[in-house]
Amino acid sequence: MSAVDEVVVRRAVRLAASGVTPERLQRIIARLLEEGADASPRQVIDALERNLRSGARLCGPVATEAALALLERAGARVLVPGSPGYCARLEVLWPELGAPLWLFVQPALAQAAPLPCGPAVAVVGTRQPSLDGLRTARELGGLLAQRGVVVVSGMARGIDQAAHRGALEAGGVTVAVLGAGFGVDYPRGDAALRDAIRGSGGLVSEVLPGTRPRPQGFLQRNRIISGLADVCVVVEGRTRSGTLRTAGMAAAQGRDVFAVPGSLHQPTAQAPLALIRDGARCLTRYEDVLELLPAATQPAAAVPSLDPAPAAVPGPPLQGLPAVVRALVGSMPATAGEVAGATGRPLPEVLAALSQLEERGSVRSTPRGYVGTGS
Repeated sequence: MSAVDEVVVRRAVRLAASGVTPERLQRIIARLLEEGADASPRQVIDALERNLRSGARLCGPVATEAALALLERAGARVLVPGSPGYCARLEVLWPELGAPLWLFVQPALAQAAPLPCGPAVAVVGTRQPSLDGLRTARELGGLLAQRGVVVVSGMARGIDQAAHRGALEAGGVTVAVLGAGFGVDYPRGDAALRDAIRGSGGLVSEVLPGTRPRPQGFLQRNRIISGLADVCVVVEGRTRSGTLRTAGMAAAQGRDVFAVPGSLHQPTAQAPLALIRDGARCLTRYEDVLELLPAATQPAAAVPSLDPAPAAVPGPPLQGLPAVVRALVGSMPATAGEVAGATGRPLPEVLAALSQLEERGSVRSTPRGYVGTGS
């Protein structure tokens, strides 16, 4: 890195330590573009520093050095647009389309670059998926990894983690964009998965190590998930969710967006169905994604197609464990053992809940397991 780049990096870390949010950064960029300015990283930093100095909020050298020391202890690289290692897919989005002014990366030791190169697909969705959604995300992550495609997601429980796990199980490469700083146990108890992802493709964050997550930060994180990928796949999501925000940003960034179709009566199918209605590609085969990527060759053998969920009749709301179980059971058969594993509840309790749901017509038993009816 050149001396000029080193100065820009240090100034960027100073801004991060001063509490500059992506929202403020985007306001500064919009103002510079309105004024006809170049909006280069250096000019944006100049404008941010002027803005902070006017309110006496720009941190001093001691705080800047402390932030740099935190990053060094975390084994993190600091990347800014134009510096070596800043992802080319993100860099072309600077400044209007969400490319971050700074990016903190914990890279995999086996990689020459901070982040893996080559085709990449973002797989995203709800934190409360059905078992069918979990299977889809895991299978898709595995297939992509087998073909040499990097799987990008946000490490959230549910669809994100299923996609990461699928890639890891296939021996492939996956990258997680975190909503918190390095060293923060979030989601709590998932340190082993974070470590595995770091060893595979790397961890990415826009906030300093030790920073706790904040709700708005997850929405801002989503633009990085979509920006790091060539294609975005939405597996499941509800009508009002960050999943739709990710898909919208992906489309604005010029990415192809796929959505997995599902039952009209499945709450987690509402976001994908809305996206398909609005012009997203309907994912009916996993190979659909591969065909848009330069790494795609021949379809893998015995890859299942994605069949839309059957229509169903709505019913009264559920509460307690039956409601949790009903949300998990989708259009693909799930055994009682699988449902118990997903809920973390004893098998007898899950069997009782399934029996209750079957009596009211919310699920039905098949030779391969339980499926939802929509009631």
